[in-house]
Amino acid sequence: MSEIQSTVEEQGIHRTLKVSVSPEHVRGCFDRAYRSLQNKAQLKGFRKGKAPRPMLEKFYGAEVERDVLTELIEEGCTQTIREHKLDIVTPPRLVKHEYAEGGLSFEAAVDVRPDVELGQYLGLPAEKLIVRVEDTHVDAALEAMRNRMAVLRVEEERTTVENGDVIVFTMFGFEGDKAVPGTAGEGILLEVGSGRFPEDFEKQLPGIERGKKSPIMVTFSEEHGDESLRGKTIRFEVTVTEIKVKVLPPLDDNLAAEAGIDGVETLDQLRAKIREDLSERARRDADRRMQNALVGKLVESHDFEVPNELLHETIHGYMHEMGAKPAHDSEESKNLHEALAPRARGELRAGFILDAIAKAEELDVTKEELENRLRAHLASAGRRVEEVRRHYSQPHAIAELRRNMLREKAAERVFASATVQEREVEESKVADRG
Repeated sequence: MSEIQSTVEEQGIHRTLKVSVSPEHVRGCFDRAYRSLQNKAQLKGFRKGKAPRPMLEKFYGAEVERDVLTELIEEGCTQTIREHKLDIVTPPRLVKHEYAEGGLSFEAAVDVRPDVELGQYLGLPAEKLIVRVEDTHVDAALEAMRNRMAVLRVEEERTTVENGDVIVFTMFGFEGDKAVPGTAGEGILLEVGSGRFPEDFEKQLPGIERGKKSPIMVTFSEEHGDESLRGKTIRFEVTVTEIKVKVLPPLDDNLAAEAGIDGVETLDQLRAKIREDLSERARRDADRRMQNALVGKLVESHDFEVPNELLHETIHGYMHEMGAKPAHDSEESKNLHEALAPRARGELRAGFILDAIAKAEELDVTKEELENRLRAHLASAGRRVEEVRRHYSQPHAIAELRRNMLREKAAERVFASATVQEREVEESKVADRG
């Protein structure tokens, strides 16, 4: 009779592992644990390695029992998953366990990979909308370049702040007469009207006198990102210490020469280079939109169950990126959780569909390709290189990287086979298509 007996109950993509571990196997694990502990434990009145087991059980029994049962549950889950050839996509979740008369029995839940029955995925129709590069786009890029190359000139005579000025100021925030933590700052540099600060704050800056303490009242919305400021009216005491203006370089051949672009010496050449770069970017953006649309078509044409654990994990990842709290904390967070669910479900379905395509197309990632991708990650890690190196020293991280590379290959196969209709359009035609 096997030391570990198991059965698996199926319900859709969910599996319940029912496992029992023989008393003999449990006893052997406890014996090994206490022998190991005996070699390390130091109890008063006993030499190291000589403390009797009853004394070890008295002082360490609860800890040993917890560790041994945890180890046995992990062993039982691993063996059951292997024996029943389960392709799990979530780690086992312990449902219940019973440890009595020397034997252990428990139930654990896992989710397996959904069975994706592939429909058409090659030769899909696709529309590539390429934004037409207009003279206004080139002009805007040139103006942005001039702003990046601008120098700041201190205004010695003028003392009144105007829109567009770059000011240096100090501020202190108060609610009534009480200072508000996190609202004070010195030597703050701000271009007035740039939108870096709340609109209500910036629109009150023009007209302020340099060197004079000036009050600015700001009422923050109930949805403000900083929870401590939501719905509050804060009085900022602002003192402008310096007023500067941006001096833009002239729009001439000197601008082109100072841009430092190979082969560009005149303004006409600079405009041509900018138009070329904008056109390349427009084509890349068009490819991205088309590819997103194709993946969207795949998701719409394949309907299957997505594991709830993965769904919640993905949604919580979105919420973390947004700085929102988990769904159980507030009604607002619950609503956000529900609003993000379709996006998360679509992303997960897309991944499983691409996995199925990679399998159907017999795609693979070579050792060389994997090593090249790892080197690329390390090369772009900057100061985080050691952290990235440690991450990829874990087998699960390598497995995840390989899976993502396979999904990329599957997506490329779909994109390359698509029947594409290409059109050049105005920017407004694609503004809402992501």
